[in-house]
This record gives sequence, C-alpha cells and structure tokens, in this order.
Amino acid sequence: MDAKPTGVDIKLMGGLFLIIGAVDLVIIVLFPSYALKLFGTTVTGPLSFPAKLHSPAVHLLIGYGFLWLRPWAWGLSLAYGGFGIVSEAMNQLAFGFHILRSGFMATTILFMAYLIWRRHLFVEPRPVTTRQPPVSEGWR
Repeated sequence: MDAKPTGVDIKLMGGLFLIIGAVDLVIIVLFPSYALKLFGTTVTGPLSFPAKLHSPAVHLLIGYGFLWLRPWAWGLSLAYGGFGIVSEAMNQLAFGFHILRSGFMATTILFMAYLIWRRHLFVEPRPVTTRQPPVSEGWR
C-alpha cells in the first residue's frame, strides 16, 4: 500500500501561510499606529486596527485550507491575490512607483499562475488505491 504524497508543495505553502499570518498578527499588535495603504488610500484612525486584521485572518484561512487541500482555499487565495494586485496597482498610481510594490505584484501573479496550474489538487477526488469487495461479493 504505497500512498503517493499528493500536494506536498501546496501543503508546505499552507504552512508558510500560517507562519505569515502569525507574523502579520504580531506586527499589527506591536505597531498599531502603522497606517495601511489600501486601494490608493491610507487607513488611519480607530478603524485602522480592525482593517489591518483582514490580512492575518485571510492568511491563516488560506494556510489551513492549503494544509487540508480544501477547494474553497483555492478560490480564496486567487481572490485575495487579485485583491492585492489591484490594491497595489492603485497604490502605485496614488503614491508613486515603488520597487517593492512592483515585486509584490509580479510574485503574486506568478503564484496565482502556479495555483491555476495545480488546481486539480483542490477539485479532483483522490484515487482509491485499494478496493475492498462488498460483503455480498466476498462469499461466492
């Protein structure tokens, strides 16, 4: 009964997303005055703290979903990648060109392409390697 490991790459990425989510949360708690830039605006004031919590929450959800190859994690990660790309493009227009924003956008596009290529891990049922005959077939 040799079980081939399937989706180890995605599961490792899930672990990385869990780490990123935890680090995001620690940074947000340690630096509550950081003003997040979203869609060409700067989020400040009392609502900035809950607005910043979307990032660790989504990263933790994606991490969990990737670890267990949940179909919703694939869609969530692509949607969140698109959210990040549009937000950073608008930040580029509003605040000027920045190499880190451009690098984030490029790597996010590559990551999304990789996820689209690996989509079958999230939608296809895993093949059954051994089949047990039903009880009625066992007594012939």
